[in-house]
Amino acid sequence: MKKRALAIAFLLASLVASVQAEEKNGWYLGTKMGWSQFDPLKHITNNKKTQNDNLQEKFSAPILGLFLGYEFNPYFSLEIENYTNGFSPHLMFQKDSKEEQHNNLQLVTKLSYPITDDFHLYTKLGGILSWEKLVSKNDLKNIFNKESPLLPSFSLGAEYIFNEKFITRLDYTWNNSIKNMIDSSIKPSLGDAVLSFGWKFGKPYLDDAFATYDSEESNTKYSILNENINFSFNSSELKPNSYDKLDQLDADIKKMKLKNVSIILLGHADKIGNKEYNQKLSEDRAYSIKNYLASRGFSRENITVQGMGDSYPLTNQVCKDIENRSLLISCLAPDRRVEIEVLSDIQ
Repeated sequence: MKKRALAIAFLLASLVASVQAEEKNGWYLGTKMGWSQFDPLKHITNNKKTQNDNLQEKFSAPILGLFLGYEFNPYFSLEIENYTNGFSPHLMFQKDSKEEQHNNLQLVTKLSYPITDDFHLYTKLGGILSWEKLVSKNDLKNIFNKESPLLPSFSLGAEYIFNEKFITRLDYTWNNSIKNMIDSSIKPSLGDAVLSFGWKFGKPYLDDAFATYDSEESNTKYSILNENINFSFNSSELKPNSYDKLDQLDADIKKMKLKNVSIILLGHADKIGNKEYNQKLSEDRAYSIKNYLASRGFSRENITVQGMGDSYPLTNQVCKDIENRSLLISCLAPDRRVEIEVLSDIQ
């Protein structure tokens, strides 16, 4: 059993090395620790001991494990985990220690709900199978029936991401047997309270997506027109003169009879306010222009939106010594903008 656990750890480490070398996006790796059969809601049962009670006693122990995941977007990820239930270092060299430890494999989908860029709530849905059951032909034959050794799992948790790289999580997982679910039992067989730490490696998925877009689009399309639209302080509403600029842009595109037109909208905000708020504001500004262009007949699928937050100011050092808020807001006006780039094939 120890050899198998070491082999799994080596496999995960190898995957990290190979994926990091290729600079893939969205990958993350971490470790988890906690307690299995941690039940915050005590259930009142009769004195009759059931098979489910034996299962609880057997797995009530500390856990330690590793997980590897891939984040497709801010809302959806896939994870594979290997963890040892009943991890007891002082027993690991005893011959009967295998009775105290159980190695499990878990595959889950993770659905996240971003509260801010750094703080997310999430749920995980998946299944757990012990390695002993996984290599047993008899158990695998029963995996799709009522006596299945697979334990479906459901998790609720929260995670915080430091510096866009380091992850810390706290979650609680309910595990139940197929038999209990079929019998409409509301009492889970097992529960895990877990604290996890992880690390994101490779390029962020958004950076990689736009790098791919740039490399592919720039090879086939060329910048034809450019325009900047400015916004009022703390606002994503279009100014009256902005409509005139956008209408003229629409007229120029039609006059040039461009084909296969695509439009890139890069939203920006000034430095006043926190990072999360400015990121959202810059996106809202870009979407307000996208919505107007769509109302003019442009295909929404051909309009790309990206919020840049306050990362690329035009004022730079010009306004740094201004302390008066009103004067500062006026000075930073050029930063409150959306940059519009129109791309088209060569005629």
